[in-house]
Amino acid sequence: MKKLYIKCSAIFILLLSTLSSCDFLDIDPYTADLFTLDTIFAKKEYAQRYLSNVYSYLSDHGNFSCWGYNAGPWVLLTDEGISGYKRNNHNYNYFCNNEMTSEDMQLFDHWDSYYRGIRKANTFINRINECKEVSELQKSEWIGEANFVKANLYFELMLMYGPVPIMPDSPIDFDTPIADMMVERNTWDECSDYVSKLLETAIKNLPVTVRDNSEVGKPTKQSAMAVLSRLTLYTASPLFNGQNNEFSNFKNNKGTPYLNPEKSIEKWAIAAANAKRLVIEKPNDLYTVPKMDNTPIFPVPAAEQAAFPNGVGGIDPYHSYADMFNGECVLASSNKEILFSRQSSEVNPCIKYQAPMVIGGWSVFFIPQSLVDAYSMIDGKSINNASNEYPYEDGFTDNDSVFSGSKSNNGFTILSNTHKMYVNREMRFYATVAYNNSYFPSTSTPPDKVDQQDGKVAKYFSDSKSGRDYALTVSGGEAEQYPMTGYLCRKFIHYEDSWLNGGRLKTKYNIVYRMAEIYLNYVEAMNELDKSYTINDVTVSRDVSEMKRCFNLIRHRAGLPGITDADVASVEKMRDLILHERRIEFAWEGLRYHDLRRTKKAVIYENAPINGLNVGETEDNPDKFYIITRVKERDWIYKVFTNRQTFFPISKTEIDKNYNLDQFPGF
Repeated sequence: MKKLYIKCSAIFILLLSTLSSCDFLDIDPYTADLFTLDTIFAKKEYAQRYLSNVYSYLSDHGNFSCWGYNAGPWVLLTDEGISGYKRNNHNYNYFCNNEMTSEDMQLFDHWDSYYRGIRKANTFINRINECKEVSELQKSEWIGEANFVKANLYFELMLMYGPVPIMPDSPIDFDTPIADMMVERNTWDECSDYVSKLLETAIKNLPVTVRDNSEVGKPTKQSAMAVLSRLTLYTASPLFNGQNNEFSNFKNNKGTPYLNPEKSIEKWAIAAANAKRLVIEKPNDLYTVPKMDNTPIFPVPAAEQAAFPNGVGGIDPYHSYADMFNGECVLASSNKEILFSRQSSEVNPCIKYQAPMVIGGWSVFFIPQSLVDAYSMIDGKSINNASNEYPYEDGFTDNDSVFSGSKSNNGFTILSNTHKMYVNREMRFYATVAYNNSYFPSTSTPPDKVDQQDGKVAKYFSDSKSGRDYALTVSGGEAEQYPMTGYLCRKFIHYEDSWLNGGRLKTKYNIVYRMAEIYLNYVEAMNELDKSYTINDVTVSRDVSEMKRCFNLIRHRAGLPGITDADVASVEKMRDLILHERRIEFAWEGLRYHDLRRTKKAVIYENAPINGLNVGETEDNPDKFYIITRVKERDWIYKVFTNRQTFFPISKTEIDKNYNLDQFPGF
């Protein structure tokens, strides 16, 4: 008894110390959980901290560096981003080059972490009613939060591994036979239906809005509706809805295919209805910044010069887009576009990987030429169909051009001697692409830390401070730390930001779901409908006027002309326009990877050559620098897509433990 008392006392002390640090990982073993749960759910404070820990298992999509805990790696695994590294903890190129194995997934393996979070969410849901200190209303909302997190963790598992096992909602007893714990994968549709029900429960229980700024980052009803919109859109998409013949042998032991082999238009109707629920509540809720004295004049048709949302008038499209991500919009609560955000995010540490050397960055995550070329001209035409008024041309600028603010801080400056292929481009281009000769105000950089050679200008010539040769010589630097394509990503970098000694970084949050996605989800789902459908009292059809309205909200906010009646008349053309618009609007937000897989387009885009500029040239030979060429700076700077890269493998360790767990084909 004395030994038992000492053991109990020790565990209780450990519990209290764990609670005080808000970290429950130290009591994660199942036996310890059982021993201490009575204590946890007896006190409101402890129960609330337990719920806070459940949140910690969510992915941080603001951090796509593998160094981060639960980082979302998607940006660098698809055609929108490239990493110069190929090594432990930065092993994106092992996956991109089709070299990853189930024996060694390193930091990409989130299987155990996500399921641990699910188990903790289940524990909270099952036991929170024991806490007498918590009101019934608070319990209901907390159960909504736990279901929201649980649904997200399952969805993350599905996006990474495909169809996954659905675990019992109640914890497994100690005396459960081993055979009963050998769970199988469920089908994708079973997973989708189950997670949809979790989200509907969350929608029922969660509040309409957060009560104050201290609760920003917690989900609301609209947060859960946003996840449901994305989930059901993906489930309706070709990979999961009839166009998956390459996986016809991927079946369970009963012969049931894990991926639905028969196309169902009703799945698109479900996706449309779920998006429409949010669109009804937020018909034109995009973040905008008022027009400035030097906001550009946008060449759109006269009817589209009207005030936003009916046109491009009255707003500054550059800041309306850029300020959402760079920290200028200080409070997420002031941004009506945000549906769910993570306030505690590794955004700033991750941005250092994509920032130029002249402001203290590492320049090792970069943009390929294909994404640069995807941005339109300012009049909405492609670079291959540029107009005489806004040409895509050779040569260099003669003067500085400043718009949407001042050169010294919040404005954007196209410097003299900038290549003209970067002139007259749409506003999202300038908010996202850091091309050669880009100016970074970096207002927090101390004057004595401003580079004596290049100042605050990111030049990628081999002999520049952000170029290849300097990366080989800088103290503490690495040979891969330069933009091997000739481009970096500007998105998320604020005009104050500096990673140099004495500089500071603007606080940022990670936007996980925003209304721009819901509008495009709605358009995409409507585009596939063949008749009118009523789903849970929501009626949807291929409403071309509503398709134009929602699509053009995105275009007008960017300062671009909207799509036309001729565009929306063609289902096939709309598919291309939607995929393209998502590529631009959500660049480096982690959606492109999944968009290419669910639409079966990864085989096209991820097998294309990685092109960039001739970064081996010096500043004395600028014309040669801008020759577009295949990037060969490192042997691993290429991407290849095969069927087995549709999903990640389940770790061999998990497969060895569970003989009923089917591995994904190809691993």
